[in-house]
Amino acid sequence: MTRNASLVLAVLLVGSAALLVDVMQLSPRAAFHERDLQRLDALLTARGTFEASVLEARAGLQLNFDPINHALSSLRESAAAAETLRARGDVYAPAAERVALAARALSEQEAAVEQFKTDLALLRLSSQHFPLAADALMRRAESDPRKRARNLLAAELANLAAMRSAVERLDVLPGHEDRERLELGLSRLQTLRASLDDRGREELDTLSGYTRAILDRRERVDQIARALVRSPVRAHLEAARAAYERSALRQAQKVGALQVFSGVLAFAGVAVLASVVLRSARARRP
Repeated sequence: MTRNASLVLAVLLVGSAALLVDVMQLSPRAAFHERDLQRLDALLTARGTFEASVLEARAGLQLNFDPINHALSSLRESAAAAETLRARGDVYAPAAERVALAARALSEQEAAVEQFKTDLALLRLSSQHFPLAADALMRRAESDPRKRARNLLAAELANLAAMRSAVERLDVLPGHEDRERLELGLSRLQTLRASLDDRGREELDTLSGYTRAILDRRERVDQIARALVRSPVRAHLEAARAAYERSALRQAQKVGALQVFSGVLAFAGVAVLASVVLRSARARRP
């Protein structure tokens, strides 16, 4: 091989090595994207907080919905995260698709979350005010000046007390028997409505409204809470993180192989260049 050809080969080898290194450094697909993993971890943390907050709110351990709202706000970033992963290239497509599925499932939950908060707030309000309404009717049963009305309500004192206890038990541990007690007790009280004066009917209607709200919303709140917690959002996010790690590992292996190859090219180029220099030095010797 001539001297000029050797020099051209050396330059090409070293230039190719430099080009590979430059591409590996500048391409966003070539490196392990730590920020992407941090973003996925943040979404998973937000999902865990959301599920825990739903259960704690339902159990009465959280008296406001701020933790749910904050977690939900963080989870809404999942759609943007999916777009970012798509921009990383086809290798991250499986992870992007899983995050997109999580975003879709979350979007479908939005109405259920608002319904949960509304129903739970009304359930709490009704449960808190039911004892007051029951006490008002019980006092009326003991003090109504009209004998017939007094006797009819007085006969329901035990029923009112039983309903009051049923509401207290329902607030702690829902039971079918307590629901039946409230249904039956309410039906019996409604038969007395015509015998009451205007004030008495108003008090009975108030009690009936609280009772119906408790009966209607308790089961619905529990159903919504279960549906929110069992949603596939978490599973999709966990699958997305695992898929991302697998894709990033493949990319890292690819980059590693390219690094080795670029090193070989650079070494070969330097070796050819050194050979040319040595030959030139020998040729100049007398």
